[in-house]
Amino acid sequence: MRTAMVISPHADDAAIFCGGAMARFAAEGWRVIVVRVTDDRFDSVGLSVEETVKRNSEELRKAAAVLGVSEVVDLGFETDRLADTPESAIRERIVFLFRKYKPHTVFSFDPTDIHEDNQDHVRVAQAVAEAFWVSCFDKHHPVHFAEGLEPFTPAERWFFARGSPGADYVLDITGYLPQKIGAVLAHETMMRNVLNQYRLQLRTAGRRVGLVDAGVAGGNLQPLVEMFVGGTAHAVAQAAGFPEGHFAEAYRRVRFGDLDELFTQAGEDITEGG
Repeated sequence: MRTAMVISPHADDAAIFCGGAMARFAAEGWRVIVVRVTDDRFDSVGLSVEETVKRNSEELRKAAAVLGVSEVVDLGFETDRLADTPESAIRERIVFLFRKYKPHTVFSFDPTDIHEDNQDHVRVAQAVAEAFWVSCFDKHHPVHFAEGLEPFTPAERWFFARGSPGADYVLDITGYLPQKIGAVLAHETMMRNVLNQYRLQLRTAGRRVGLVDAGVAGGNLQPLVEMFVGGTAHAVAQAAGFPEGHFAEAYRRVRFGDLDELFTQAGEDITEGG
C-alpha cells in the first residue's frame, strides 16, 4: 500500500487545497496521512484560546474522516508564529516523519509561490522542500537512526498554491467534490474566522455581503463553501479543457526534474509485481 502525506500548516489547508486528491487517493487504496504543523490557537471568533484549540482539533478529525484519512499527526507549533521559529526545527520534524512513514507522494504549499503572504504557509513550504533531500543523508539527525529509522525520501511532490501559479498537472476530482465540500464544512470554527476577516475588510471598504455576515453570525455555511470550493474546482477543470460538469485540482508535480526522461528510460521496475 502506498502512502500519501499532506503537510498542512493549519487544520483547514489540507481540505481546501487538496481535499479532492485526498479523497481520491484514499478511495484508490492509498494510506493518507495528514500532518498539521500548527495548533490553530488563534483561528476562531469570540472563543478562548483553549476552546479554539479544542474545536479546531476536533473539526480536523471530522474532516479527515470525511476524506478517508488514515491518520492525523499534530506537530503542535504555535500558529501564526512560524516566521519566528527556526526553519531547521520545522524541517527536522518533517524529515522524521518522512523516515517514519515513508510516503511515496507528499502534498504541501509550493515554495516557489512569490504571491503567498501567510508566513506559516511560506515556512512550511520551505521546510518541506528542503526536507526532501535532507532526509536522504545518513548524517542528518542521527538520533532518528537510533530510533530504528533510516535515510529515505519520497518519490513525488505535489505542490499547491493560491491560484495555482506554475501548476503543470490537473487532477480530476469530479467524483470526490462532495467529500471535499463536506470536509471544508467540517472546519466550521475556522471558516467563520475566515469570513470574519472578509467582513472586516468589506466594512473598511464601505461594503457588506449578507452571506458573509450571516456566516460570521452562525448561519448556514454550505452555500458559501459550495460556491467557493465548487466554483474554484470547476474553473480549474474548464481551464484544463475537461468536459462540462467536471471538477479538478491543480498542482505543480515534481518527480526527478531534469532526470525524469533518463530515469524513465533507464530505470528498472522494482515494485512488487513489476
